Amino acid sequence: MKRLVFKARAYGPYRGRILQDVDSDISQMTRELDVSMSKLKTDKRNRIIIEIEGEDEEFVANVLSKEYGAESTTDIISVGSVYSGYLVDTGKVGYGLYVDIGITTPVQVDVLIPLFRLRKQLSMETLSLRAIAKALVFVDNLPIGVNIISIDIRGPKIEAELAESFLSQLNRWVVDDHERVLVFGCTRKMLDEALKRSKHLEDIYKVEKLGSFEYSLRCKRSTRASGILAAIGPKLRGVPMHLFIPNEVGEIYRVKT
Repeated sequence: MKRLVFKARAYGPYRGRILQDVDSDISQMTRELDVSMSKLKTDKRNRIIIEIEGEDEEFVANVLSKEYGAESTTDIISVGSVYSGYLVDTGKVGYGLYVDIGITTPVQVDVLIPLFRLRKQLSMETLSLRAIAKALVFVDNLPIGVNIISIDIRGPKIEAELAESFLSQLNRWVVDDHERVLVFGCTRKMLDEALKRSKHLEDIYKVEKLGSFEYSLRCKRSTRASGILAAIGPKLRGVPMHLFIPNEVGEIYRVKT
């Protein structure tokens, strides 16, 4: 039997529906395979957990790990490598950002991006962490890529910097003339339903998948993101939503060329 802990999280008011959809997707994928699975659940961090058993469990585990992000262990994390994760506990400390990249063994460890590295990478040397996070919409559950800088197994303590891929994404968003609504903690089907019910599906240029259940709604040039948020918010009550307005972000953050 394999116990799989994924980076992907089921959280917020629609946690149960997310798990139902994941269960349905896995059942559909494995219906002709020799594998059985136990009930889906989450840990204290809302990471999705599942146990599978059968002759095809290794194959299924690899497929699911690619889809939902496999957990990591401290002994396989290496300096210079890039890992994906989610921002956690944003704003609770002033000395840096913590990123959950799925390290659960032998103990849970979040990766720290120190404030001095953020300031250097973003050329925002005079701003506090709170000001940087507010300006760039660094919020809990934002999918993010990090490059590992140092590892202290004794701690354990792992430090990183923003990955170039994430910086490139940030730069693209800032120079883009499309406003965005970031929507976290729902499925694509739920998001599409909310847009249709609010009659705003045609106002979205593109829905970009950021994480397993995190999305960026790229609005059409004639559409205000605040209007979209106001319209779909009641349809997805309690789901975290954030505005990314290029003009406002660009007043503080200068794109690197």
